[in-house]
Amino acid sequence: MSRVHAKTLLFQGAIVFSVAGLVGCSSTGGTSPNLAEVPRCTILKSHFAENPVVNGASASERTDPSTTHGFTRFRNISEPRGNPAVGFTPDVYGISEAWTRNSTGSVVVRAQSHPARRGTTGPFSASAWTLNAQDARGAWSAPIRTLSAQRGNEVDTPTAGSLTTPQLMPVGVANPQVFGCAGLRSQDEAVRSTWLIEVTTANPAAGTSAGVDLIQDMLNGDDRFVPNAPGILIGPANPPSPRIIGRPGNPVSDGSVKCAMMQFQDNVASRELHMLAIRNGVLYHSMASNFGLTTASSGSGSPFNRFNTVSTWGDVGQALGGGFGNIVDATMVARPNAVSVFFVAESGGTYKLWHAVRFSSSGGSWRAADDVFGKIGIYPRGRLDRFRVAAGLCPTLENPYTSELVYAMWIGEDELKIGRVVSTPRHWAAGVDGIYSHLFGLSHLTGGTSDTSRLSRIENIQILARPFSDISRASP
Repeated sequence: MSRVHAKTLLFQGAIVFSVAGLVGCSSTGGTSPNLAEVPRCTILKSHFAENPVVNGASASERTDPSTTHGFTRFRNISEPRGNPAVGFTPDVYGISEAWTRNSTGSVVVRAQSHPARRGTTGPFSASAWTLNAQDARGAWSAPIRTLSAQRGNEVDTPTAGSLTTPQLMPVGVANPQVFGCAGLRSQDEAVRSTWLIEVTTANPAAGTSAGVDLIQDMLNGDDRFVPNAPGILIGPANPPSPRIIGRPGNPVSDGSVKCAMMQFQDNVASRELHMLAIRNGVLYHSMASNFGLTTASSGSGSPFNRFNTVSTWGDVGQALGGGFGNIVDATMVARPNAVSVFFVAESGGTYKLWHAVRFSSSGGSWRAADDVFGKIGIYPRGRLDRFRVAAGLCPTLENPYTSELVYAMWIGEDELKIGRVVSTPRHWAAGVDGIYSHLFGLSHLTGGTSDTSRLSRIENIQILARPFSDISRASP
């Protein structure tokens, strides 16, 4: 029997999961069967608590038909968990995953940020991040690579460590690739920055080994290039050409930013990297484009691929007409020719959730932002409590081979709710009709505590499609 083929197809602005057969068959080069693949919506949550201190990561999957929302109770993620070099603690500061494929079947790449040694002999009070991969049989790889945004002797809080977690972004169908926006230091080591990386998983059938390529500093371009940089191999004397100077520029040129990569099927010419940053209550957007081999070359003359065009920061609120107040949180989701942006804005002491869409096919125009609460008839003046937001593309509850936007909003670990955004309007509940669903409460599934002395909180959330559970294992 031939291997199962599951492809991510792009159709009418949505991701449609097309699977030719669901029963796992023999994987290439072995007798162990691949796991059966049914796309499932998965929520990954990193959380923090004190008394005692716990930094962990957990997962919930939309596989429970007995509930209206379908999500299961959050459980600890499977191993590998935390820093593989630290045997005494499984602490996780942040987590991100991406679903891709190679010739042996589906592969899930996992990024985790975690404690790391401070200096060469110091305690594990710094942070780093590690990449692993789960193959089509459910087996996890050894660490692909561990890197850090540390200067070497800094102390990181769980929040600071979480910000460096690579945000993994899969693109392509026949030629799938996994990129990430990862926290690393600038080329001159002066500041923390956000780098574009590419992750390659091991593929014995193709003779490929696992690895990570550092492509470019997305916040500093070539501004912090160091001629003849020391290292195992001396760096080039001259920066790449054409140079990227002052892009995206002020007001955000260091730290971590939100990223999303879009691409139509295997058309690399359509590849764009979108970035969001918040500074002083303003939401900024920048786009990198023109990804290719022909125009970027290293100082030594060896060509390599990177984004050769990066726009300056643009004020999203201004582009949408203004009047939102202070923007305090935001997230975005990439589609084939558009990005959806959810943002939380404070005005007059209350907080609202907004959803806007930026279209690349029409020269970067923005669709007017929807007041999400207004669309579903709740919190007419906004919420009194500040909340955070995350979003992702998921297989729908009704049909795992069609897609929808799912967003989450949360406060600490006491309140977690999700909403659905579909392409065809429908009736959801009394008084709620349209493309936005009513909110589904998931707080009872988080495993949080009512003990206020524990200061428990959700650090971050990722919503994604997964081909199988991270705890799945094929029978030997």
